[in-house]
Amino acid sequence: MSDKSVSSQMTRRLLAAASLCVPAMVVIASWWAWRDRLPTDLASHWSGAGPADGAMAASVLFSLYLAITGVSAGAGVAIALWSRISAGARRGGLFLFGLFGGMGAASWLLSAGLTMRAGDPYEVVLGPWFLLSLASAGYGLIPSLISPKPHIEATDVRGRFTLAARETGAWSQTITGNIFVWATIILVVLGGAIYVPMVIDGRIGGELFGMATMTAAVLLVASFIRLRVTADWRGLRVVSAVLRLPLKRIRMKNIDLLEAGELRPAEWGGWGYRIMPGRSALILRKGPGLIVTTRNQKQFAISLDDPETPAALLATLRDAARLPAAE
Repeated sequence: MSDKSVSSQMTRRLLAAASLCVPAMVVIASWWAWRDRLPTDLASHWSGAGPADGAMAASVLFSLYLAITGVSAGAGVAIALWSRISAGARRGGLFLFGLFGGMGAASWLLSAGLTMRAGDPYEVVLGPWFLLSLASAGYGLIPSLISPKPHIEATDVRGRFTLAARETGAWSQTITGNIFVWATIILVVLGGAIYVPMVIDGRIGGELFGMATMTAAVLLVASFIRLRVTADWRGLRVVSAVLRLPLKRIRMKNIDLLEAGELRPAEWGGWGYRIMPGRSALILRKGPGLIVTTRNQKQFAISLDDPETPAALLATLRDAARLPAAE
């Protein structure tokens, strides 16, 4: 790697580190600007769509959110400057700490700003401002995207199939994700423990949003319990066999390299459905899996019992699709 490239990467890492400090600086600057106007107590908790049902001393709330944004900034800066960590893991860490920092700053601004406007912390209603709180989680994308992209190392599968002139070939396998089975059970039990007593007591009116969110989470996780993986002339497709929902599709024209390898959860962000900058994966267990590298240098991996077969088939169909262009 040239000195110019190394310098460019270091500059991007420094900029990513600097962006992580912004949420903490916003908290400090707003506190300084509002210190003479802040009420003694600020709204700090909402159970539903109505007014706040909890308040906290302004100085305590400020210290709490300064700690959240400050720790996020410090940890993020350490990751950004740590040379031994991989670029992919660095981007993932920067996103995570940027998420906490952004949400911490937004929560402080909403609590302080809305309480100053309402006067009484128990009269503060989030209303549409709740969407800003959710959107603030996206702040993690800023340091993550500023940080240098990971360099993808991939090889192409050697095996190929011999297909007849009019033969297209197709492969399909249904797999079970036990990790999603247990995750679904845990969510159902947790949801029942939280909301069943409320339903019995008739207190569910203000918790409809929470129930809807929990139900959506259960359905989302349950959709990964049984997966249908298909490889044919169209490319690679992963569909939920439970809800019949398409979960992943890579078109044949976008496939660059195919590899059957050993998938280790630690290298792909952990168990389950993992999304990282430039990489995504469905890791159901440690062991064999299919790795697809696309032409725009992104990777997708999925645990399979026999990844060599779909890898060889897709490579055969990919090569055949490119023959006219090569000629």
